[in-house]
Amino acid sequence: MQIYKSAALLATLSLAFVLTGCEGEQTEKDMIAEAQFCLDKATDEASAMACTQKISGLTSARANSLRCAAGFIAAEVTDPANLSSALNAIQDNQSTTVLLSALTFPRIDLMNDTFTACAASGQEGLTLIGAMAKSATLLSSVAGGTFGSCSSLTNCDAAQLETTITNLIAGLTSVDPLEVQEAEQAITQVTEVVQTVYTTTCGGSKSANEDICGQINTALGQAGVDIATSDPAEIVELGKKLLEQWK
Repeated sequence: MQIYKSAALLATLSLAFVLTGCEGEQTEKDMIAEAQFCLDKATDEASAMACTQKISGLTSARANSLRCAAGFIAAEVTDPANLSSALNAIQDNQSTTVLLSALTFPRIDLMNDTFTACAASGQEGLTLIGAMAKSATLLSSVAGGTFGSCSSLTNCDAAQLETTITNLIAGLTSVDPLEVQEAEQAITQVTEVVQTVYTTTCGGSKSANEDICGQINTALGQAGVDIATSDPAEIVELGKKLLEQWK
């Protein structure tokens, strides 16, 4: 049986995206169905983005689910085997950097657009995986400078990301004030991504993914802060504990 890329992505995240139903106008259903069919054949950014033009102007959760899937296809982060292996690595107590490496996007702007769409999809799994992908891309973006050795966003493997995380944490206590500032800024960016989606993915009775949410909740407990904190020092401390969970 052929597994289409957009459908495979949703299946990998244990999501069910159903195109049938009675809500919405028939014209919107047709537009969404056409975009879904288009995405099933998309293989790269150009073809995936062309598919999203078919739902231009639509703001429903279904439309945003497709935009979210299109973003992952555009970034070529759609291989179910790779994503499944990465998620299994967390379950086997291996470093989360395996998953982060698999989810890194080639460009920040593409990642930001995809993250926004995933968060508006109404799907806990898509929202959480979008946040992990944005976190991965942000970490990779600082992994080619002071804190790591990656040559590009898409050339940053799990071991390099783990080194970057180690260096970021160490940077918080550096004797160089500039390095401390850069480490705090990078960690804050990642933490704020998690803060944005926590309530709808891991808060209360929510658990979009038991392993990922478990790491976030453990970090919260260790940091001793509220997820909604806006205190800069607390955000950095929470981020530090979260990165320690991801190593």
